[in-house]
Parts: sequence; structure tokens; C-alpha cells
Amino acid sequence: MPNLFRSVSYHPHLLRQAYRTLGPMLVVNLACVLGTSLLLDVGNHPLLFGWVVVHITVILIRGGSWARFHQDKRNWRRKSDYQSWKASYTAGLLVSGSLWSALALYLFAKHPETASVEAQYAVLIILSALAGGATGVTSSFARAGSVYIGLLLLPASLTLLTHDHIHRTLGLLGLIFCGVMLVTLRGNHRLLVRNLTLEDRNLSLIKQLSEVNHALEEKVIERTESLARLAHTDKLTGLLNRYGLFDWHQKRLAHAPTSRTAVFFLDLDRFKQVNDALSHEAGDKVLSAIARQIEAVAPADARLARWGGDEFVLACPVNGDLNDLVDQVSDAVSHAVDIPLNIEGTDLKLGVSIGWACHPDHDKTFPDIIHAADLATTEVKRSGRGRTLAFDETFAESLRRRFNLSRALSEAIGSDALQVAYQPIVCARTRALLSYEALCRWHHPQLGLIRPDEFIRLAEDTDRIVALGNWVLERACADAAHWRRKGLTAKVAVNVSVKQLTLDTFALHLVSILARTGLAPSCLEIEVTESVFDDGHIEQVTQTIKHLKTLGVHIHIDDFGTGYSSLSRLRHLNANGIKIDQSFVADLNGQSKAIIESTILIARAFDLTIVAEGVETDEQRETLRTLGVDQLQGYLLGRPQRLSDILDAGMTSETAA
Repeated sequence: MPNLFRSVSYHPHLLRQAYRTLGPMLVVNLACVLGTSLLLDVGNHPLLFGWVVVHITVILIRGGSWARFHQDKRNWRRKSDYQSWKASYTAGLLVSGSLWSALALYLFAKHPETASVEAQYAVLIILSALAGGATGVTSSFARAGSVYIGLLLLPASLTLLTHDHIHRTLGLLGLIFCGVMLVTLRGNHRLLVRNLTLEDRNLSLIKQLSEVNHALEEKVIERTESLARLAHTDKLTGLLNRYGLFDWHQKRLAHAPTSRTAVFFLDLDRFKQVNDALSHEAGDKVLSAIARQIEAVAPADARLARWGGDEFVLACPVNGDLNDLVDQVSDAVSHAVDIPLNIEGTDLKLGVSIGWACHPDHDKTFPDIIHAADLATTEVKRSGRGRTLAFDETFAESLRRRFNLSRALSEAIGSDALQVAYQPIVCARTRALLSYEALCRWHHPQLGLIRPDEFIRLAEDTDRIVALGNWVLERACADAAHWRRKGLTAKVAVNVSVKQLTLDTFALHLVSILARTGLAPSCLEIEVTESVFDDGHIEQVTQTIKHLKTLGVHIHIDDFGTGYSSLSRLRHLNANGIKIDQSFVADLNGQSKAIIESTILIARAFDLTIVAEGVETDEQRETLRTLGVDQLQGYLLGRPQRLSDILDAGMTSETAA
């Protein structure tokens, strides 16, 4: 049988497997040698005693080889070292087999009287057991393993054939057993090679997939950074916009949490006359020129952003005396703006009104500091232009209003003062009604209608957002269940704050609401803002959203595209859709169109539904539909309505809003 034990000429993992099983094999051999020494009473037989000593010495040498192999794991991967280690393993195996063969010949051929019949049979059993075990432990190298099995069984079996009838029977059985063991060894070797080959292929495939995934992640990161630059940059001046400024300050606080920042709110004087006397195009040129002049005199570590219209915000880190910084910056900015401009052949000279505040001296949040500086600028405008004024509590009537409203909000939650209105969301292609977004409205008995952005921000700042959000969620689910019982098939979309999502009990609370109201989870869409991507709570939010998705609730990311981290973290949230912020929709004829196109491209890669909000004109509707937006929301499609108005109008899910 010349091809019975074909072996692989070079397979490093076969060598690794051989040395992995060598340790247990040596332990078994040592136990068999010691057992044999007891059976044969080697103390009275010098030759047998020498056999035991030699065999134990061989086992110890092979054990040292096993230890060195595991201490120097990498060398066996080189072909030259592989051959050396294989030769060492094979030599030890054959020497051990030869020693057992010599014992069998000594006992059964030359000196059978040295052992009792029982001891001889016990030795036969030991040899058979070693041969049986060798079919597995020596399967890495089939040729060496076959020789080892032959050395264990053939000499003893052939010798027994020369004895009496009973011994000849044992010898014949030994030959048959030897043949079976050799065939078994061959099968084990083939199986081992096949398994190791499949393992190598799997590892290679995993590596290839990892490389493909890495390349895809790099493309997503590159596109994310590109979108971030677009989303954070003012298209006219090239400065940061408000989102870019917020992102800069957030990153700065992440590196230096105790740092201070002086915020200067800059409002150009007499700019309206430029637009009125010349043109808006001329006004744009003025704004670009003024932006360059201010940026040229700003401190090197400061950031200048266009806030909107003719308003700019200059944020300056405070590294020394605050008053000195304020004097230097305000003088430099005022002189820069005073430089005459020649626009379209007309000499122009503008001024600037400056209000400033310091973070965190005047407030804990960066947006509030900007608002405080804005209040100071408004006072400058009211009392006379062209000067600099620090924020003061006397300008903060709005802050007192916030305080009063925050107290009133606690009483309003759950009362008739708060109501929920519903704005339709329709199919971009057919204009068929798909869902309603729940919008909270507050009518204060003394102050009248309070804007949602005002009291919702108050709720977030005063930690009342959880109570408010839960109330709106339950009311919206109850109303949706009611209109569905009346024949309307529209879903309901509800905004949920990040503070709600970070609560471990939110998913259970939602289950309770759905059970009480009778609304199916598939009829509810939860809208979350991009703030859920913050590192501080991304893991908890991801876990909560996973629970909601398991229930069957749909997840949409609101105001998408206004933050840096949205796309790079999108894979963490298994969302169903995104809502393009209305600020981009309002600027469809400008740079925002490119942002929307890029957002749609990546959203399609994530298989997300795309909703655009703030649609107010037919031109916007048609452009968004052509770009591939799935759903639309805005005054053009329908204004917010009370539940009674929806039911009275008899709208159905197939009727356009």
C-alpha cells in the first residue's frame, strides 16, 4: 500500500497540532512504562530495568522538545525550522516505538519465562491501547504514525504466531487490529488536514472581509467629514456657522472642561441701508469683506462664526485677564469694521455694535452665553450704536421670563394648558397621508401662546423634559389609537428627548403606555435628535433603541445633518429613517442641496426612510421628490391640527394633507 499514508509536505498547523497532543501522549507513555515495570518486576531483571531507564530518558528528552516548541511558537512557521521540528518529533516517536517493539520481542520471542502469562497479556493490552491512541495523537504525520503503530503491534503479533494455538490466535487478532489502526490513522489524518485547510480558508476570508469593511468605513468617514464641513460652514463667508461654532466649543470643553470663553456678539451697523440702496448681492460682498477683516484681527486661538444675516459671533479662549482681552478684541474688531469698503464703485463705511459675555461666568451653557451677549448687543442698538457692552442682569428680562415659565411649566404638564397638535407627513410621490407628528402647544393664562422651542428648551434645562415627554407620548398614543378606531390608518410620530432614552425604564414605560392606549407598536414612530450621538450616553441610548426596535417601534433621527457625529455614529443606532432639517430645505437653491444629496446617498446605503421637514413651496416639494426624498412635512402639506379637527375633516391615510 504505497499511497495509503500520503501526508502533506508542508503544513505548519499540522506541526502545531502534533506538538499540542505530544504532552498528553508523553504522560500516557510514562504511565505505561511505570505500569510495565511493576508488572514485570524489573528489579530482578537488569535488561528490563535498563529498558525502563532508557525509555524514561527518551520521554524526558521528548518532553524538553515539547517545552522548547511552545516557548518559541513563531519559528515553526518558517519552512526550514518546520522541517527541523518535524524531524525531532518523528525521531522521538520512532525511538519510543522501537523501545516498545524491543520489549515485545524480548518477552514473547527470546525470554518468555521472565514474565507470567498474566503479565504478558497485560503488556499486549498496553501495546494495543497505545496503538489505538496513536491513531489520533499521531494523525498530524501519517507516515511516522503508521510506523509507530507497526512497531507497537507487528513484532508482538508475528512472534505470537510462532507459539501454540491460543497464542497464534492472539497474533492473528493483533495483525487484524494493526490493519484497522492503520486505516483509522489514515482517515484521521485526512480529516485533520481538511479541517485545518478549512480553518486557513476561513481565516483568509475573514481577513479579506475585514479589509473590505475597513475600506468601506474609511469611505463613510471621508464622506462624513465632507458633510460635516458643509454642515458647519457658512456658504457665503466660509466661516463657521452656528453649528460649527457649537461643535468647536464642545470639543474644546472635552479637552479643557474648566476653560473660560469670552463670546462677542457682533451686529453690523447700517447694513440694512446697503441692501436697500445697492442690492443683496452687494450686501453679500460687504459681509464677505467684513468677515475677512474681522478674522484678520481676531486672536489666533479664537473662532469667528456667522450667526445669521449681518450678525457674527467671535469666541475667544480666556488665557489671561478677561478685561484686557475684552478691550483688545473690541478695539481691534471696531477698527477693522471701520475700514472703508469700495463695493461696486461705492465707498461704504459701516460700524459694529458689540455685546459680550463669558462662559461659564455668566451662564452654564454655551448657547445661553451667546444669547446673553446678544441681549447686550440689543441694548447697545437700543441705546446707541457703535460701542461695546457687557452682559448684565438688567438686560435679562428674558431670563426672568424663563424662570417664571419654568415654574409654570410644572403645573401645566398634564393640565388643559398643554395641548397636542398633529402635523401631517405625506408620501413625496403620491401625497398620501402616512403619519402625523405630535407637536406640543402651551397657552399660558397670562402670557398667551408660548413658543415650543422656548418651553421645550426650558424643560430640558430644568429636567422637566422627562415628565413633559412622557405626557406628550401617552397623549399622542391615545389620540392615534382613537383616530385609527375611527378609520384613519395614519401612524403617529413623537419626539423623545435624550434624557428619556437614557432611563433604563423607558422601554418598559412605553410598553405600559401602548398597553393602556391600545396602540400597536408598529403604528408609533419615535423621533430622536442628533444629541443622542454624544459619547456620554451613546451606549445606553443604543440599548434603549434596540429594545424599542424589538417591540416593533420605528425610530427616526430628527434634525439630521446639523451635527458632526451623525453619520460616523449612525451605524450604532439601528434607525428606520432620518428627517432632514428644515434649515437645509429652506436653502435648497444654495449649498444645502449638495448636503441633502449626499445625505440621501448615505441614507440609501443604510436602507433608511428619508423625511424632509419645513416644506413650504411647490418648488421645494418637487425638488425634494426628484432628489429621492420619501416623505414630506411642512405648511405646504398641512398645518398642525387638533384631534377634533382631524376627525371632523374626515381625513384618511389615502387622502393628501
